[in-house]
Amino acid sequence: MQVKQMILAVAATLAAGSVLAAPVTPAQIGAARTAGTLQETWISGASAPTFNIFRGFELGCDANSVSLFSNSSSDTSVRPGSLGNYAAYACTRGGRVSVVYHTVFDGSLNAYAPHINGTQLQRLRRLENASCAIATSAFPGHVNYKSCTLVNPAATPDGAVAKPAGGFSDVEASLFGFDVSTAGTEVEANVGQTFGVAVTIPLYRALQVAQGIYASTAAANAADAAFSPANAPNISSSQYTSIVAQFSGYQSDWSPLVGDAGAGKAVYLERRVASSGTQASSNAYFLKNPCSTAGLEPAAAVDSGGSFFVTEHSGSGNVKTALTTRGTNNQFAIGVLSMENNWRSESAANAGYRYLKLDGVHPEAGTVDVNANGTADGLEFARESAINGNYGFHIEMRSFVANTADTFGRNLIPAITSALGNPNNCADVPRGLTLNPLGGSSCSTGSSSELAVVAKGTRFGNNCAAQQLFN
Repeated sequence: MQVKQMILAVAATLAAGSVLAAPVTPAQIGAARTAGTLQETWISGASAPTFNIFRGFELGCDANSVSLFSNSSSDTSVRPGSLGNYAAYACTRGGRVSVVYHTVFDGSLNAYAPHINGTQLQRLRRLENASCAIATSAFPGHVNYKSCTLVNPAATPDGAVAKPAGGFSDVEASLFGFDVSTAGTEVEANVGQTFGVAVTIPLYRALQVAQGIYASTAAANAADAAFSPANAPNISSSQYTSIVAQFSGYQSDWSPLVGDAGAGKAVYLERRVASSGTQASSNAYFLKNPCSTAGLEPAAAVDSGGSFFVTEHSGSGNVKTALTTRGTNNQFAIGVLSMENNWRSESAANAGYRYLKLDGVHPEAGTVDVNANGTADGLEFARESAINGNYGFHIEMRSFVANTADTFGRNLIPAITSALGNPNNCADVPRGLTLNPLGGSSCSTGSSSELAVVAKGTRFGNNCAAQQLFN
């Protein structure tokens, strides 16, 4: 998001003006700590908006100064959101070193959990002591440090930030069964997030054939190499509910959805852990849990058996990797991902998933590209159908600042939150996100324009409620 001015205003001690810098090194971070000039905080929670949060941090940085740190051993050119569950971002702002640790292990609940039940999270060790190695390949325009070591700062203090300042959640704390009013401040982020049902490529092709879109897998491969949303197969909400609800007959094999091609074919459900906002969103939308006393329980790993296998993943990156691996092995697997995730820009290890239409509408259906940059079907936006109220799996996010937050984090989280809901540049709203019409943004509402980012309706901060269209 475009948060540069806001973050600079928050960091009142920073020097004015732009500084042409080099990527921050661990040694520089250590030197800034010794000098007492280091700005450092820690955020936790949802994995789905990881890249968007990183962009918020990055756009406050001096040009060319950003370095990425993770405990991943990958040498591939991957971005935040595909680096794993533990990362950190460092840069200079006005020449001053800033560090944000980012933990997305186990998802949205952990934006709140350390402050309501004492959950101890891990983060990367103090970066000057984290024994990182420079990756041979990097996210373009950045330096990547890999294989950084972790620490549980509550159990093993390392002199850096000891507890998250707060973070971001896909859903309100009440969907996890918690009241956080005495632990900190929870506010609407005035941002909606679109989610999609994702499947392995073999299942995607089998569904196309079963639904008569193509006569055979070979024909689909030849005619639909780009996986056009217009030609995507469909799944209904009731069909997906029947897969993900506990003890369902749809879990014996894939024949209810693809006929003979699915007979005897094991069902692999790649879901998120219970603390994940993506999982809470899925539970609320498909199972009406905990929104209704008649809500259904989600199938869990303990329900695996026979030809039904459930894996509970700690992050969205794990789901993408699992779907890719399953597909490589010609297995049929399914799960939910936020539309921030785009298979077209993933590394090979995470790119083997495709989105289905849900109740006849594809989450990527939509806008005409007015800049004519080669993508004329809205794929880079993945929000137009949600903006217009045609696609229902669209959930409103929250941010949280703990009462115990450090000064940098206490100011940075609201700055990013404010900019998320009311950006200076409407074109900078990331893929899959929408702006709530109650957020006061002057950006465009739903139309055939790539600047259309404001939704025509809202759930008024209650993700159990139906969306009301009024714009």
